[in-house]
Amino acid sequence: MPIWEYRVVPLGPLLEQEGVLNSFGADRWEVVSIVGAGGGEPVAYLKREAVFSMSGMPPMAPPGMFEERPPSATRSAIPTVQAQTTATLRVSAKDDPGVAGWLDSGLVLDDTHAGISIAIDGEVLVSSGEVVESDGSRTSMALNPAIGEELPKGCVVVRVGEEGPVEPVYYSGFLAIEEKGSLCVTINDDNYDSNEGEFTVIVSLL
Repeated sequence: MPIWEYRVVPLGPLLEQEGVLNSFGADRWEVVSIVGAGGGEPVAYLKREAVFSMSGMPPMAPPGMFEERPPSATRSAIPTVQAQTTATLRVSAKDDPGVAGWLDSGLVLDDTHAGISIAIDGEVLVSSGEVVESDGSRTSMALNPAIGEELPKGCVVVRVGEEGPVEPVYYSGFLAIEEKGSLCVTINDDNYDSNEGEFTVIVSLL
């Protein structure tokens, strides 16, 4: 699994923005999100895969690259928010959202976000006895009251806000979301007792 490093960059006047982005792109930085700063100046959130040194340790981040942020309120200590708009989560197939609750990503969608970019890796064993990827079982469906829709067993599901509609996420990619609020994640099933495994889910707000 890649380890990412992040950078927050003011883009400056409109005529200079293309040059700024191209210069960072040449150094392997990828734009995750662009938002307006307090004074109206746009700010870009960038990420790139960390390059490891011969010692096997990631390089030291330049001073000021990361801003200190309070820890996010999550159901467990496993999820780690890596930047203001990105989170890496480990979503266990054993956690019934009706018992343990949905897994809070620590990310909040507001009017500046059009949706999320999501990358999912891993396989899980579900109650039907199948080992499935993030799209879930091809033959077995489940209706979990805590989710509220009949969906494939083992599929990844996201929800924005306490009352927001659920969205199954069958594959990695972009998901447009109109609702605003906290982003939560779970795995669909109707019996979690014999389930095994977890998905690694990387979410970026866009």
